[in-house]
Amino acid sequence: MGVRSQNYLRWALEMRRNQLFQPGERVGVAVSGGPDSVLLLDFMSQFAHETGLILAIVHFNHHLRGAESDEDERFVRRVARGRGLPLFHSGARVAEIACQRRRNLEATGRELRYRFFYALIGQHKVDKIATAHTANDQAETVLLRLLRGTGMRGLGGIYPSLDGKIVRPFLNVTRSMIEQELAARELESRVDSTNLDVSLKRNKIRRKLLPLIEGEYCPEIIRLLGELSSRARDDEAFLEEQARERAQAWRVREGDSEKIPARALAEFHPAIARRALRQVIQGVQGTLRNVTFGHIEEVRRLAAEAQSGRKILLPSGMEVRKEFGWLIFSPVSVELPYRVFSYAVEFPGTVDVPELGAVFEFKIVQPPPHERGYNKRGEWALDARKVASGAVLRSWRAGDQYQPAGSHRPEKLKELFRRAGIPSTQRALWPVLEGPKGILWVRGFPPSQEVAIRPHEGERLEIAERVFPAVAHD
Repeated sequence: MGVRSQNYLRWALEMRRNQLFQPGERVGVAVSGGPDSVLLLDFMSQFAHETGLILAIVHFNHHLRGAESDEDERFVRRVARGRGLPLFHSGARVAEIACQRRRNLEATGRELRYRFFYALIGQHKVDKIATAHTANDQAETVLLRLLRGTGMRGLGGIYPSLDGKIVRPFLNVTRSMIEQELAARELESRVDSTNLDVSLKRNKIRRKLLPLIEGEYCPEIIRLLGELSSRARDDEAFLEEQARERAQAWRVREGDSEKIPARALAEFHPAIARRALRQVIQGVQGTLRNVTFGHIEEVRRLAAEAQSGRKILLPSGMEVRKEFGWLIFSPVSVELPYRVFSYAVEFPGTVDVPELGAVFEFKIVQPPPHERGYNKRGEWALDARKVASGAVLRSWRAGDQYQPAGSHRPEKLKELFRRAGIPSTQRALWPVLEGPKGILWVRGFPPSQEVAIRPHEGERLEIAERVFPAVAHD
């Protein structure tokens, strides 16, 4: 099973100690083709053999480097074939989408990549996804956030686990260790030429600032920044729990809104008050996107100084108002810059949904000649024989409900969204497949009980969503 170096033994021991994986779990290894991800795959292949994990390879093509990006994808396909592993792939023209949205290129790429990761998990293709973030990535992230201005949460850097679904086994592994292991194992990898572009801030930190600090100020900066981020995560977790316990008795839920006494909030220590406010906002809105330290301080001033009747708006789409000693947090109706959608569907066929920037492919798939264990556990499929013509792919509507496969009763989509942690700002355009007799399928959830089968039980309808434009070679 390859080289079992001292590094391998140490990494395997640490992974078992941290319980990142459980025997029998299906793990998608995110492989870009670069050295870090290639070594992670090699390590995980050995580790899976010893611990009973079931592996697949996951690849997302950002289409940032033209033919180079496509060659990366072909390289990953060859690696998957060579190792006999399933490959899940998708992609998007990230630069075009970032330009359209007027957003940062790196942030856009990360959002689209992780949307793909979570879609695989939501579709029960994998249980977890392992990414090859390293100790150097951690140090770069902490430095970048310090330069932009950050608090304790930001100092925590890259977390070893995200929602228990995205895991980073190599977060304590340096790039120098990876280079040594690659040479020892004689593994082929690809080089991303965009990593050489020092006009990008992260690359400038990687290639100029960190080497300067290492060479002239602190040779152990990578390790020390990693330890700082670890301590910050521990402190943040403790303070978050303290805030939750202190504020719980004062928080009052009223429908879609929540309120807390302004006087009680004023008596909290500022470190607790700030975290309690963030928890309330996230509890009501489902997201903290674009909510900054300055916004939280504005809400604290509203609680301490403002008269009854005053209110402020937060960028997450929330109104905070003060009424008779209470701070009331309510979602506000925002004029959406797009319309709801509804498109007729043919089986098989494809449907472009410009409102989502995505294309949906509907395929009729025959059952495999023999059952394979990879996708068995907890997976449901649409029975192609029960899906009638006249279906439409549309956006979510208030009041929508259906009975997911495995559930004992119909449930409102709004409640399913809430339990899945889907922000209210994303729900308006959530795709739903509806037939003449009701909802058949909802993105990220099992199909309707009435049309559900196990994948090996018969002809099934598969729905693949690709970020628009669909994965294609130049």
